[in-house]
Amino acid sequence: MKYYIAVDLGASKTRIAICSKDSIIKKIVEATPKRGDKYTIAKFIWENARKSFSEYIEDVEAVGVASIGPLDIKRGVAVNLTNLPFKEIKLLEPLSKYFNTKVVVANDAMAAAWGEKHYGLGKPFRNLVYLTLSTGVGAGVIVDGHLLIGKEGNAHEVGHIIVDFNSELECGCGGRGHWEAFAGGINIPRVARWIAVKHGISSDLFDFLLKNPEASAKDVFEYYRRGDPLGVLVVDLYVKASRAGIASIINTYDPEILLIGGGVFLNNQDILFEKIVNGLENDIVTSIPIIKPTGFGDDGGLYGALALAVNPPRELLEAQGV
Repeated sequence: MKYYIAVDLGASKTRIAICSKDSIIKKIVEATPKRGDKYTIAKFIWENARKSFSEYIEDVEAVGVASIGPLDIKRGVAVNLTNLPFKEIKLLEPLSKYFNTKVVVANDAMAAAWGEKHYGLGKPFRNLVYLTLSTGVGAGVIVDGHLLIGKEGNAHEVGHIIVDFNSELECGCGGRGHWEAFAGGINIPRVARWIAVKHGISSDLFDFLLKNPEASAKDVFEYYRRGDPLGVLVVDLYVKASRAGIASIINTYDPEILLIGGGVFLNNQDILFEKIVNGLENDIVTSIPIIKPTGFGDDGGLYGALALAVNPPRELLEAQGV
C-alpha cells in the first residue's frame, strides 16, 4: 500500500500525518520551533515523522507540505516571515533528502483550497476560495479549476489587503492598515492595547493585558464573552476588517463557494460567522457565493498537504521542478 506524509506547518503548531491516498491514518501535533536556523524546521518535521510513523516511513510515496508564508515557491522556501522568528525556512531541498522521495510545498491556505477541492466541500465547484483566519490571515484560490500560484507562489496573500488606508496600526510585515493587522490572531492583543490607549478605555481586559504581556487572542475573546467593553470593541473591529477583506476577495475572484477555517475563526465561529457575513451584499458587485465554515476543522491544512502529495497541481510541479 502507498502512504503519504502530510505536513501543516503553522506559526504556533505543526501537524504531521501519515495518510492513505484518501484519508488521515494517524497524526501528531507539536509546537513549532521558535529557535534555530533555516534547516531547523525541516529537521524537526523529519525527526517527528520518523519517530511517530516508523512502521510506514519506508513506504512513503510522496510528502506534501502546507506551509506558513510568504514562500519562494520555486525553491520551496518560506521567506520574510512575519509570525515566526526566522529569516527563511528551507523545506523542499532538505525534506527531499530526508524522506528520499517527492516533496511538494505550497502556502498553507493555498494547499487547503486544493484539499477542499479534492476531499471537501469544494468538490462540486470550479471556483472557490479557502480563507484562513488564524495566527495570520491568508487564502487559497481556485479559478476555473486552476489553483492560482503567482510569480513567487504568493497569489493569495489576502491578509495584506489594505482595509483602512488611514490606519496607524502596523502589520507584522511593516505595512499599515492591513487586514492581518486587525484580524491576525497574533495581533489581536496588540489591537486591544492600541484601542485602549488611543481612546483612554479602562476595562478588566486592559488590566489583564497590562499584567500579562504573553496574552493571546483566546484571552481577548474570553473577555468579549464576559461583556468586557474593550473586548467588544476589539471584536467589532475584527469583524469590520474581515467583512471588508472578504468583500474584496469576492469582488476579485468571483468564487462559487468561500470556505472559512483557521483557529481563531473555528474557535469563535458562534460569535464571528453571522457578524462577518451579514451585510456583505452591500459591499460586493457580484452575487454572494455560498459561504460556509470548512468541514475539516483543524485538519484543513493536513488534507491540503495530502492533496498536494497525491494529486499535485501542474502549475506547482512546473514551478518546483518536481
